[in-house]
Amino acid sequence: MADQSVADAVVARLLAWRVARVYGAPGRATAPLVEALQAAGDDPEFVPVRHAESAASMAAGHARFAGGVGVCLSDGGPDALGLLGGLDAARRAGLPVLAVLGEQQLDGHRDDGPRFAGTCRDVRYAADPARVPELVDEALGSALRGGGPVCLVLPADASARLPWDEGRAVDPGQVLDELVTRLPPGGAVTVDGGGTVAGYARHLRVPVGVELLRTDGAPGAALPYALAAKLAAPDRPVLAVVADEGMRASGLAELVAVARHRTAWPDPRLVLLVLNTRSGHPRYAQSPRPPADDVPYAGWARLLGLRGVRVDRPELVGAASAEAFGADRPCLLELVVGPVGVGLAGVLRTVGVDGGRSPD
Repeated sequence: MADQSVADAVVARLLAWRVARVYGAPGRATAPLVEALQAAGDDPEFVPVRHAESAASMAAGHARFAGGVGVCLSDGGPDALGLLGGLDAARRAGLPVLAVLGEQQLDGHRDDGPRFAGTCRDVRYAADPARVPELVDEALGSALRGGGPVCLVLPADASARLPWDEGRAVDPGQVLDELVTRLPPGGAVTVDGGGTVAGYARHLRVPVGVELLRTDGAPGAALPYALAAKLAAPDRPVLAVVADEGMRASGLAELVAVARHRTAWPDPRLVLLVLNTRSGHPRYAQSPRPPADDVPYAGWARLLGLRGVRVDRPELVGAASAEAFGADRPCLLELVVGPVGVGLAGVLRTVGVDGGRSPD
């Protein structure tokens, strides 16, 4: 994802693995990770504890009673020693636990690895921030496959930005094509009429029997159109496609109306595809890259009782599309599409623009 920090990347991978909670005794080194968890709408939920030993014990308890990997975090160094008791209990019980440590030193000197090697079956160092997503995946997979605790040591500056990898970018056309083909006859598609999509919606090809509802006007019209379509025919599946400019204009507020009405719909399928280009957020005003928007759209949907799914890797597209249309409630599918300039115009071209021509 464009201008993503190490902490953001860790949270995104935990969410992709459906980790429900992170237990931790936060400190200075792990503060960026806690902030990233809170910015994501507390999904995963951060559960603060007073002592690191409690965090490790709660992660082990989570693995035993809730299933999946229990995750705990602590600053490295002396603060991390409290984790060892709970991690050793997880080792003896064969419970999958991931301990995330934040290095406190910037000079690359590592004291935590040897301390944890005797307790954890695997210790991994994120020396290269660009490899953090991959290492989180490997650590979680290792814990699940082998049982017992695994340790991941993050770099001292968890707020450092990750480079944008064009080769790992999600293809918005793949997602839109996947979603449109899941609509049955009688379904409807609404596409935002804002600057990112103006002129291209009329070229979108939809399956036979699916209605394309055109929106003209200011950004953000697609979601009100979709809500009106759903209220008129509650048993009709509806897909709305919005760029983040439309979500900032009115979409975040209109999700409240969706949450209010959705219990009366016999068919809960209202899927909102949000293309998150992370554009225009002041947090990145000093970045050498284009400014980025850090709005957690999927997290906001979950806070309202809707389904929220965030996709930032190509391999997640199929499962996320199936989850969106298989959910028991309306779903916001947030697609991280990279730097500004990856517009919805290109998305629509990939699924059937009139020979790829620009609009008149």
